[in-house]
Amino acid sequence: MSLEQVFANVFCIPDADVKDELLLKEIATWDSMSHMMLIMQMEESFKVQLTSDQIADIKSVGDARFALQIQGAKL
Repeated sequence: MSLEQVFANVFCIPDADVKDELLLKEIATWDSMSHMMLIMQMEESFKVQLTSDQIADIKSVGDARFALQIQGAKL
């Protein structure tokens, strides 16, 4: 599953709308619960364990991609 698919599934948005510049605050279905669902799905899909600082720093798709890259995920 790609990062775009993870975002699309968690937030119920089209894959095509998922770009690195997309901010979580721009997603209508984003809230603290869906943020944690995003983190869980990312960790499961990419077999990584994000730190609490990385989780707190994710405010866009690009931030999520960077956090995964830091953890050595194959994107």
